[in-house]
Amino acid sequence: MKAWIALSALLCAAVFCSTLSAEEWLDFSSRDQARGGAGVSLGRNGTGAYYNPANTARRPWESDGLFHIEFDIPVAFSASIHGESFRFIFDTVQLANDLFDRFGEGAFDASNNAVSFQDFQFAIKVFDALDRLNGLNGEGLYTGTSAGLGVRFSGLLLPRDGFGIYVAGFGIGAFSPVVDLESLRGYRLTDESGAGFEQLVSIAIANSGQPGPAPSTPGGQNFSAQLQAGGYSAESADALAAQAEEAGINFGGAGAGILLDFLLNTLNGTGTSLESGANPLEGNNSGFLIRGLSWYEIGFTYSFGLPIMGAKDWLTVGATVKFMQAYVFSQLLRVQDMTKDGVDDTVSRLRDDVRQAYGFNGDVARFNVGLDLGVILTPQVPGLDTLAVGLTARNINGPEFRWQGGYYASPKLVRFDPQFRLGVSYVLFHGLGLPLSFAVEADLNKVGSDVLPNYHTQFIRAAVAFEPSFGLFGFGLRLGLLQNIADADQATTLTAGLGFQIAFFRLDFGGLMAVNTNNFGSSFDFDPLPQRFGGSVQIGIDLKF
Repeated sequence: MKAWIALSALLCAAVFCSTLSAEEWLDFSSRDQARGGAGVSLGRNGTGAYYNPANTARRPWESDGLFHIEFDIPVAFSASIHGESFRFIFDTVQLANDLFDRFGEGAFDASNNAVSFQDFQFAIKVFDALDRLNGLNGEGLYTGTSAGLGVRFSGLLLPRDGFGIYVAGFGIGAFSPVVDLESLRGYRLTDESGAGFEQLVSIAIANSGQPGPAPSTPGGQNFSAQLQAGGYSAESADALAAQAEEAGINFGGAGAGILLDFLLNTLNGTGTSLESGANPLEGNNSGFLIRGLSWYEIGFTYSFGLPIMGAKDWLTVGATVKFMQAYVFSQLLRVQDMTKDGVDDTVSRLRDDVRQAYGFNGDVARFNVGLDLGVILTPQVPGLDTLAVGLTARNINGPEFRWQGGYYASPKLVRFDPQFRLGVSYVLFHGLGLPLSFAVEADLNKVGSDVLPNYHTQFIRAAVAFEPSFGLFGFGLRLGLLQNIADADQATTLTAGLGFQIAFFRLDFGGLMAVNTNNFGSSFDFDPLPQRFGGSVQIGIDLKF
């Protein structure tokens, strides 16, 4: 009864927790990465305490009366592409380049009697593409790395107890687009202005073979009224608004406002003409924002079988106190600086930032303490004696890290809010030395990111593993999957891995890859990249006394 009360209390705390702002839970074990990240109920050895503090204690079916020392040295990485931002960027650049080509070919010259509405629509589509870029709101590439050392001592004093220490370095990075539309307002489309530009519109109307078109939507009609208020004739204003409708312009978006300014500047002959070869990226802050968060954890864990009569093999409880040091950085790589020297300068600044981040720089690093709690229920009844139900609460005290100043858009506050995960695993054929494990786990709350705004994760995970041992030799075959239910656009990710054991030495590999891809490049020329991918390697030592 007391076992169920403890589980229920933690579960209720998780269910009533609102959406939080924390970072994705990075893998810290090759074995668990290969098993879909299902470490709350399956995590063992030196890295198990990272997933669930109760994992440092032995399971009832693992007790052999010996004192164990286990070492793990994992190195892991992962990356996730969130949204279609990169495709939109390449599409916009290609459209802009094609528009400049049309300018160069004289499509908008006053002497061109072949100008058509297709030419105007093509120009307007660039503004629709800019509007889509402006609405990305935190899309981009999200990456994570982890490396460190985990140690577990088991078979100490209390029933099935264990003590663990891990020292780990984690890094999270985001690569996202930044769109600066405001500095574009000082431009116009063509050299021709006033009556000369309206003449081009009239030629396009005549070449269409139809009466002058008119907008049919409230947004298009209001756009025409704004053009007329700025000096356009009703016929030209209606024709331009109708072409904006055909091009798919969102009249409530920022792109429509920029287009309006361009057209008014063109009519009045104000601003700088794109047709004259002006570069609108000069002085523009559009580009890529590179943001990063790195932190160290030194965790001390203790867990044991709760020594209550009749329950010492049913319930395991554990806690981890971890000392954390964190550092953030950001750099803006502007499109106008994407020359060799500009990229080299940005890379050099990033290298300096990363060096400070991983160099324990006391001036820029921030320190705090975190607390993790966990329980494992192992009901000792026939047929279910290898069932493990695990629940963990990570960063339950919500450690915060604050900064002042910093580079452009550098995070000023990073908060590791509580994260809750529930897992269930079952092992077959353990007594025969041929353990076949199954597991299902789920994050109980959705979390966001302080590094990539609008990026959210909430995973469900499943795993199967066959890990037999034959005396001094053993191996492991592991498969899993994970699904981010907080992001409907992200596909299922498959995981797999291999492990080998010779005497006291272990070597494990893991990898993951989403079943779907994102197009890196324009819609017409792209390379497919997995939505999520990653890999890991881990060295382990298991000593028994």
